[in-house]
Amino acid sequence: MAKRSIAKKTTTRRAKKAAKRQTTARVRSARPVPLSSVIFSGASPSPADVIAIPPTSTFNQGLSSADERTMLRLLDVPGAKSRDCTPVTGPIRRRIKSRVDVGPFNVSGLDIAVDSLKAAFDEASEQIPDVVALVKTAGMLCVRAKRTNPNSFSNHSWGTALDLFFGQGVIPQGSPKTYRGCLQLAPFLNRHGWYWGAGFSGRSVDSMHFELAKETIERAVRREA
Repeated sequence: MAKRSIAKKTTTRRAKKAAKRQTTARVRSARPVPLSSVIFSGASPSPADVIAIPPTSTFNQGLSSADERTMLRLLDVPGAKSRDCTPVTGPIRRRIKSRVDVGPFNVSGLDIAVDSLKAAFDEASEQIPDVVALVKTAGMLCVRAKRTNPNSFSNHSWGTALDLFFGQGVIPQGSPKTYRGCLQLAPFLNRHGWYWGAGFSGRSVDSMHFELAKETIERAVRREA
């Protein structure tokens, strides 16, 4: 009887431990997976793959787009508001850095934007060099109106916005898709104060577009004051 009782207790303890392990495994599997874990785990697919833009709650945390009113207040009128690119003629002209090597390519833009962009690409090069090696740009500094609103300056006008793409061409504005490489670069650019245009809504969504966030520009201006 004593042996049977001991055996029964041992079996019960083992069953309880097994049930506890199963419960723990279920809890862990139910936890939300961070976006960075999805992006960087396992073998890396091609950065040129076109994929759906993920939920906007997964990026641009604490960052917002710098609207025209903010840009004019902090950096003044950059030049002529036209359909195509025109020269910088405003006060920011003295702050433009030209043909600076930021890693994957050269850019021209506002000094604080160029410096933070280089820092972001330097960090990305250490962790995802294959992605940085393949990224291309469709331009940074370009004084012009927005494509979707001819009455408003594009942030490219101040040299604080950058268009990125992979493969053979850009993904058009308004598309709910993005290149995988842009998604992979977004955490690095967000960390250095860049807002990703995949967070725009409706026809304005623009997954190739990154711009220095309102908060980043305001902090820089306060430091300079």
